[in-house]
Amino acid sequence: MARTIEDIKNGMTAEWIRQPAVMSAYGLDGKKTFKDCFSAASLENILFYVFAFAVWSLESLFDMHRQEVEQLIEGLEPHTLRWYVAKTKAYMQGCKLVADSDYYDTSAMSPTDIETAKVVKYAVATESNTVVYIKVARQDADGNPAKLTDTQLAGLRSYLDEIKDAGVSVQVRNEPADDMRIALVIYYDPTLLSVDGNGAGILSDGSEPVRETVQSVITGLPFNGVFRKSDLMAALQALPCVEVADIAEVKVKPHNSQEWQTVSGFNRPYSGYYSINSLTVDYQPYKTVE
Repeated sequence: MARTIEDIKNGMTAEWIRQPAVMSAYGLDGKKTFKDCFSAASLENILFYVFAFAVWSLESLFDMHRQEVEQLIEGLEPHTLRWYVAKTKAYMQGCKLVADSDYYDTSAMSPTDIETAKVVKYAVATESNTVVYIKVARQDADGNPAKLTDTQLAGLRSYLDEIKDAGVSVQVRNEPADDMRIALVIYYDPTLLSVDGNGAGILSDGSEPVRETVQSVITGLPFNGVFRKSDLMAALQALPCVEVADIAEVKVKPHNSQEWQTVSGFNRPYSGYYSINSLTVDYQPYKTVE
């Protein structure tokens, strides 16, 4: 990492002012620093600043060069899961690869066109029994993960077959969001929250903090991130209107499965993301005195 101009200059001047010839020529006693002997406007100070700036510029160029080389090396890492994820996200719908390569010619495309063509916004790769599994998803109008269309999936599979390493089996998992059912018991502060005739817990501004918090926790998970019941509990308990929160039950299942699985502690979605199908909240006023 490049040193600062001041550090470079201080090192140069400290060594220079200790030289016997310099001490003799300037009549120095060796007890004072360069700054004590030469003003900021002196020719010596200006020259050393120029020298230090030149050295700093060179060191900065070396840093930039090293970073570029590291990025190139990272991009040339075949056989790694990270490489497969990067290549999957680089897929461009409706575009053709440069002949005998694994990249596109985007010189005639605008940044907006490039971003639109990259339909895979979420991807994660795992390996099991010599097979690379890649979970993928696009982004819907609301910014949430969604299943690729049949056309997008067919194009992606063809693209991966063309760029993958010989002998490697790649399986793309393109699934709708895992279904999720959540049942809560919320003991609330009646001075802050009220429950209407439909059983909704509402603040004075009309918002439903409990439901909004649950939705935020689930949609805020990273793609293929682990859902932890303790994280949901902590988020609910942090609400000022909630005195005690209890998660009665959380059940999940892949969208196309028939069997629901009760979550005990944590769960990782089969598809990579969740969709809340049912959220039941039993509101109870919190009473400290019976």
